Amino acid sequence: MLGIGLAICASLFLNVGKGVQKWKVRVLAAGRGVFSRGHRLDFGIWVFGILLTTVATVFYSLALKNTDKASMVSALNGVGLIGLIVFARLVLKEVVGLQKLLGAACIIGGTAALGFFDEALVGKQAFSLPHFIYASMGVVAVYAPLVVYTLKTKKAHGFVFGALAGTMIGMSMVLGDMALVEAGDDFIAQLDNPYPYVALIVGVCALALTNFAFWRSTALVVVPTTNSFIILTPLAIEFVTFGTILQLAQYAGVVGIVIGVVLVTASGDNAGVFEPVSES
Repeated sequence: MLGIGLAICASLFLNVGKGVQKWKVRVLAAGRGVFSRGHRLDFGIWVFGILLTTVATVFYSLALKNTDKASMVSALNGVGLIGLIVFARLVLKEVVGLQKLLGAACIIGGTAALGFFDEALVGKQAFSLPHFIYASMGVVAVYAPLVVYTLKTKKAHGFVFGALAGTMIGMSMVLGDMALVEAGDDFIAQLDNPYPYVALIVGVCALALTNFAFWRSTALVVVPTTNSFIILTPLAIEFVTFGTILQLAQYAGVVGIVIGVVLVTASGDNAGVFEPVSES
């Protein structure tokens, strides 16, 4: 339960942080002018969004220490979208309609299934580094042509870069789990192996890709895509690297969370999510 609670906190920080970044990402167009009086406040708010996502990485690491499956932690990322609904309603003055509420209900139900049916892994955890490398090479092989296609045609920026960012965040979670296993589940000792630093680099790259996706596409495309791939990637990578298999009811819970993610952030009553309402 502690691990689930920490994962939910991490998800809240990550999702609200992404909302803040999307809210003020256009300030980056000012270049060095972001430090001028006219842009300083907006730039500070954008940096605050970055800090929120940075704090999320610490909570994710703590959550991994208190669970035995990275896929459990990643699946709970959908819960943070509920915090995003509150942020959009209170800060961005967005209307919270039935679609968002149904999505939130799916997320809560899926989360409950993950926690209720979870069973501790028997024996000591072990991972296969070669298998993780092969999986990473597979990710590169899939995304490399997609990125080239998107940059050449200027199509599907939101989906491709949102999916890539979500995949990289999911992989960084698996790397965080590998770091703890290598360190014998010692939170401090994990800093002696390379995995947390690789996870940090991957996470920073994902952050840059997320903001690039926000710049070129709408949040209605980027957010559900990124969150869905954050949830789904560790399920695949963890199976290959750790041989971890969830209970059938937990897979149903993951499906419920993904459906909830799409409902919360897809079209319909979510039009304009993250976009501030005009004063006129």
